[in-house]
Amino acid sequence: MSKGGYCGAVRPDQIALQLYTVRGLAATDLPGTLRAVADAGYQAVELAGLPDIGATQLAKLLRDHGLRPVAAHQSIDSLRGDIDGVLRGMRELECPRAIVPWLPEADRRSSDDIRRVAAELSGFAQTLAERGIRLGYHNHAFEFEPLDGTTVWDVLLAELAPEVELEIDVYWAAFAGRDAVAEIGAASDRVRLLHMKDLVADPEPRDAPAGEGTLRFADIISAGEAAGVEWYIAEQDEPEDPLADIATAFRNLSALAK
Repeated sequence: MSKGGYCGAVRPDQIALQLYTVRGLAATDLPGTLRAVADAGYQAVELAGLPDIGATQLAKLLRDHGLRPVAAHQSIDSLRGDIDGVLRGMRELECPRAIVPWLPEADRRSSDDIRRVAAELSGFAQTLAERGIRLGYHNHAFEFEPLDGTTVWDVLLAELAPEVELEIDVYWAAFAGRDAVAEIGAASDRVRLLHMKDLVADPEPRDAPAGEGTLRFADIISAGEAAGVEWYIAEQDEPEDPLADIATAFRNLSALAK
């Protein structure tokens, strides 16, 4: 049995969608967009890039379309400015995880900056845990660039409290020249979510639906199983056709899950 309590193959109901992928559609028709997400086969979503509506209204829309929120991206500045407000919204949404998706440049100019941020995130994780919410961190490519003889990623892995989970974006890891499978294995004690978007390298690197590029998704899923990953989250930053792309990602990931 894996560290996360799962055994055997990844289940199709562990596949979620990062709603940032359909942010353009959601901005003009959120109910219709959520209906399309459900029609594509998704039962779970991660929240980001949505119109500014209240947690009560959003929770109802998600319930109406049979969608379960498994995580929500929350900026580090929102946690700094109003962590109680973040907690209230998360609990109203019945959303179990807050994920910090980005660090402002002012917070990552030196390795000492990253150590301070790691201590801050560790403190936020404790505060959230007291209210039943878990905290995670999501990578882009900058975490793997050289910084003071190390990298942001290496400092975070060394300094974050064990309670801070990781959401590894396999596309951005590969974009930065890292092997996503190796990165999942190296941080397996805290990787609980994966962003599953593919990389097309020709003529220039760009993202694509999972299974439509060069990344080894069968190996990524195997590494995720071994690490105890709970959610495999389809996402694209720049989809060519959002609804077609999310359907392709769900179909490809479901085939691997089976």
